[in-house]
Amino acid sequence: MQMSPTIAVHMTAALGATLVGPLALWARQGRTQRPRLHRAFGYAWVTLMVVTAVSALFIRDFNLPNIGGYTPIHLLVPAAFAGMFGAFWFLAQGNIARHRRYMLITYASASLVAGGFTLLPNRYLGNLVWGQWLGLISPHNQPPQGTSVIGQILMNTPLWVWGLLAALLVLGWSQTRSRSVGLARITVLPLGLGAFSLYGTVSAFGASPTVLGSWLAATALLLLIVTQMPLPAGAHYDSAKRRFQRPGSWAPMVLIMGIFLTKYIVGVSLVMHPELKANATFGLAAGTLYGVFSGIFAGRSLRLIRLALRPAAAPAHPAHPVLPVLNA
Repeated sequence: MQMSPTIAVHMTAALGATLVGPLALWARQGRTQRPRLHRAFGYAWVTLMVVTAVSALFIRDFNLPNIGGYTPIHLLVPAAFAGMFGAFWFLAQGNIARHRRYMLITYASASLVAGGFTLLPNRYLGNLVWGQWLGLISPHNQPPQGTSVIGQILMNTPLWVWGLLAALLVLGWSQTRSRSVGLARITVLPLGLGAFSLYGTVSAFGASPTVLGSWLAATALLLLIVTQMPLPAGAHYDSAKRRFQRPGSWAPMVLIMGIFLTKYIVGVSLVMHPELKANATFGLAAGTLYGVFSGIFAGRSLRLIRLALRPAAAPAHPAHPVLPVLNA
């Protein structure tokens, strides 16, 4: 098996899901509950798991017992989708205990069991991660030589990229606090990040109809889904002051970092493998991921904007009080 764009996408998403999953679970454990943080990392984990499962369907292994290249480990793909569907089904029914159980089982089976088996040092992907990427092992049990791939990537990253990362972290942190904002701030942030993700798509793959179409389709789909979801508690619009009261959330931080990391990983991949620019699978995956983050961000803001468009509620009591009638 050779490294391919599909394997690169699959590994990146799988490793991300393995790291993000415990954070989502931790936010709902113990006495201190962190529902906003739980939702943010939960959305990130589900997105990464969908990318992992879909990309796995395009990776076949003829060295293990298989049917058409599909090995027993591929059975975890439908199992992962079934687990996520069941978790959200019980969440919609208000059965939090079942929701938590399904998510725990899905994480343990899809991330820990499958990931542990895939990343054994004697397997291709395990050797790639522990050897080439991290430089912790070498093919003949010799001390690793030279700098790891990740070390080289970090050393060759321009300084302005780290400055941009710092600015985006500050921006994401500002979204975790409850605040009162005007319409301009509600609209500028999703438009700016949407433009940033679109720029990342076009700068990497040009005006490819396939890539741009995947970005547009994913953005529209997630925008539609998110706008149908209820507003978070505490969100309201003051028509007199023309300002929105917006509760703090960690979701914007996750979305901002998702867009940044997508651009960073795509950029590094294209520098290391310029031929990926013409690879339809790689472009489709990148455009879709950009679109998912943009659509969620835009949908969250559009839900608030609709508050300002609603007609004012009729007064609950008549303008003039009615005097009580006394019985003679």
